[in-house]
Amino acid sequence: MRDYLIYTSAGEAANVKHWASSDSRNYDIWITNYSELPNLNRQYADHYNKCKGSKIPNLSAVVKQHEDIFRKYKAVMVADDDVIISPRPLSALFRVLEQQDLWMLQPAFSHFGKISHKITQRRLKTSLRYVNFVEITCPIFPTDKLLEFLNVYTPEMATIVGIDYWLPYFFGIDQERKYAISDKYYCVNPREQFKRVTSRALDSVSSTEERKSAVAVTLKSLGIRNFNYQEYSSIKRPIHEQLIAFPKFLLELAFQGCWNVASKIRQAVSTIQH
Repeated sequence: MRDYLIYTSAGEAANVKHWASSDSRNYDIWITNYSELPNLNRQYADHYNKCKGSKIPNLSAVVKQHEDIFRKYKAVMVADDDVIISPRPLSALFRVLEQQDLWMLQPAFSHFGKISHKITQRRLKTSLRYVNFVEITCPIFPTDKLLEFLNVYTPEMATIVGIDYWLPYFFGIDQERKYAISDKYYCVNPREQFKRVTSRALDSVSSTEERKSAVAVTLKSLGIRNFNYQEYSSIKRPIHEQLIAFPKFLLELAFQGCWNVASKIRQAVSTIQH
């Protein structure tokens, strides 16, 4: 048993084989197979079960049955199955969580992939940013904090959308050095257009419009009219690391720019056709 754990609810579009590609990793992998295919991705798992549904409800069910196993790990990443990241940065992220005594940590998102919140996109000049928001795509928690949250979570909350707004309020919104985004160790959140399989377990639970409504309900329940993303402070990246990372970062920005132009052209063509 390793020190840390990655939990995911995985289907046919999973990238879990990348996470499991090194024996020197410091984390185990728990896979809940939500697909109809028996034993899908089992070869990449240290723990395995089968259950239909999306990530957080499945995690809640697994923890209720196997809390003793989870408590043996120092920290847990709760990851979407399609996130692209390799064992070296994954292992480093767990170390950062402990070294910085964080309650939530996520890797920043590369410009090659999907970015839903501007605050989560990767930056070149910082290695770590202390923030008030961590996206639910692939956060890491100290195990006691994750279990604290799951003790109040109920499966009746049919969608995970909006939970990432709730979590900092649940743990304490006034904390300025407990939630962070790592720019040094980052990942790719794949764009839908590049996925082999585009259907997700979450889509079987709720529609896009229902998820938007869920966010509004969550914010209203917290008494928030508009959520203000905050970046409190950061750790600057050494200049030699910036120089090494610059060419790839520049390529990311160029890709993002081309993607934005192509998206505007598609929208314009669609408008004209209709």
